[in-house]
Amino acid sequence: MPTSIVGVHGIAQQQFGPNQLKGQWIPALRDGLEFAHRSEVDEPPLGIAFYADLFLRGTSGESTTKGAADGVAGLLSEIEDDELADLTAAVTEVASDEELAAAEREAKAAKGLFDGIPRALLPVMRVMDRRFGASAGVLYLGELRQVRRYLRDAALKEKADAKVREKIAPECQVLIGHSLGSVVAFEYVRQNPGHQLAMLLTLGSPLALRMVRSQMPDSDYGAADGLPANVAAWTNIRDQRDPVACAGDLKPWWSGVTDQYVDNENKAHHVARYLSKQDTGAAVLAALPGLVPQ
Repeated sequence: MPTSIVGVHGIAQQQFGPNQLKGQWIPALRDGLEFAHRSEVDEPPLGIAFYADLFLRGTSGESTTKGAADGVAGLLSEIEDDELADLTAAVTEVASDEELAAAEREAKAAKGLFDGIPRALLPVMRVMDRRFGASAGVLYLGELRQVRRYLRDAALKEKADAKVREKIAPECQVLIGHSLGSVVAFEYVRQNPGHQLAMLLTLGSPLALRMVRSQMPDSDYGAADGLPANVAAWTNIRDQRDPVACAGDLKPWWSGVTDQYVDNENKAHHVARYLSKQDTGAAVLAALPGLVPQ
């Protein structure tokens, strides 16, 4: 069966490979399809557009790109001043002055926490943890850091876009982007106006953040018409407690987007929880009704 569905993964996948990710994505999406169809379905024809190896550490032990190391300190280490300013500004989009002031007081009193992370980021992390739960700050800032690097490092972006373009064949009708992958998927749509998609499906997307949009080559692509001309439908699904998608709906930016909400419980940003939802399956089936017996 042709690969009519392609998934574009999110951050921190550099220690995996496309076959491992397919092992996670395919059964989860199959569940979503079955919940939507209310009966068993065949394994969906899904491929993975993999680019995370570009964020791997070099063989010398130095990171080939900053933020490539594993763990908390790895996601938020080696931060330069302009990067720190952007990450801090991104939190002010979603946090009040009162929240930031309270977090600043707590951070000053903290001792020996998060070694290796710039102290200026501690209040930011505390704000996100308080609002979205433990480790939300690391996830949010780590996400934005890799998004920012993808958008600002021209050589890295060119290589990532080429890897994605190579994987997406003409028969692809549904493009699914999770997390950073939603930004990469949007860039594929923008760069390939001749490829008509039945559905762009974004999960846990940071595309509503001003910090992300300000770094994009053309964040208004398709906005004037409600959707990019080469996208028949765009569904954006988010858990409202997902820190990566905390800037809100995409409809204010692209009026043709259908925003939907799910509850992923204690793993609000987890891709398998997004894929296995009935709403996700229904969006895919709306674009590809032939996936199931009629």
